[in-house]
Amino acid sequence: MTSLVLDINLVNPALHDQYFNYPSGFGLLEFHHITDWRNYLLGLQIRSAKVPTIHSEAYHAALRMLLLAWVEPTVIKPAELQALQSLEGALIGMYFQPVFEREQVKHEKTREKCGGCKKCLLCATLVQNKFRPGLDKLLNYMVAHDGLDPVLHSASKNADGGALSVIRNGLAHGNILNALPWSGLFEAVRKVMEHAYRTLN
Repeated sequence: MTSLVLDINLVNPALHDQYFNYPSGFGLLEFHHITDWRNYLLGLQIRSAKVPTIHSEAYHAALRMLLLAWVEPTVIKPAELQALQSLEGALIGMYFQPVFEREQVKHEKTREKCGGCKKCLLCATLVQNKFRPGLDKLLNYMVAHDGLDPVLHSASKNADGGALSVIRNGLAHGNILNALPWSGLFEAVRKVMEHAYRTLN
């Protein structure tokens, strides 16, 4: 596992001592010096050595972006999207095959009902190298089959727009109605990613 390095000197030292607040999973946090902000971000890094470096580094890139929010709050949204994209990549790496197999079974049942005409989308063969499960399917699988806490992903979160997959889609498609930072998003991404790889040796 590589330790996250956050260099506060990327920010003009004249701006190190100022007020900054950020909504976390623990409520609104207030900071008065950039070192406090950096220390908070260091606490959000991937702790598990079981998470492959390619995924932890993609997530840590989001934390490096977030450091710059101290002087430029508009980087928060790109940082959130980076974190969620790193999560999606990590979950595909872990769950692609079982999710594909379950979708394949469901697809075959649908084809049987349709009659296997081979003319409509329902009857088209599900091709593995073209299958894109999406974050929602991956998280649904984790809750149903791999013990993910439903607090992190549930039907109610989908309904109120707070599910990680809903947030990711909104950010990817430029949802301008959610300009404020998502409270607890980075904590949730880290927990899900570490949960996914918890059983690896």
